[in-house]
Amino acid sequence: VTGAPLNQPARDILARHAESAATVSGAGAAEAFDALPAVSVAPGTWKFVLLEIALDGRRRELVRALEGLRFHAENYDVVAASLRPLGIQVRVVGGGRARRDDAARTISIYGYSKTFGRSPGCNERTAAIVRGELPGYQVDWSDEGY
Repeated sequence: VTGAPLNQPARDILARHAESAATVSGAGAAEAFDALPAVSVAPGTWKFVLLEIALDGRRRELVRALEGLRFHAENYDVVAASLRPLGIQVRVVGGGRARRDDAARTISIYGYSKTFGRSPGCNERTAAIVRGELPGYQVDWSDEGY
C-alpha cells in the first residue's frame, strides 16, 4: 500500500496521530489549510515526504523536507501534529530524499523511503510540485538511489 509504514516507529507515529485526530474541523482549519505552503525544502540533503492533506472534501499535496529530521516519519509527525487537532487529515503518499543547493539554484528529488516503501510516481509528482512553487530553481528527479 502506498505510504504504508514499514517499521514500528513509523506505525507508532501514525497511530498516535490517528488516535488524537479531531473528527470535525476546528476553528481556523480552513484558513490553515489554505495558508499552508505547498513546499518546504530545507537547504542541504534531507529526507522528504509527499503528503496529502484533506479538509471538508478538499485535498492538497504538500512536500516537506525539514532541516534536522533524520526520518521520513518525523516530517509527517511535525506536519500532522499541527494539522490534525484542527481536523485536517494528513496521509503519507511517499518519500525519498531532496537535495537543495541554493548557490546553484538546484533541487534534486530522488530515492525512496525505507519507512513508507516505494511509491510509483512519487518523485516525479514531487518534482512537479516543487518546480511549480520554486520556479527559480532547476528541479530534477530520479527513482534511483536511497
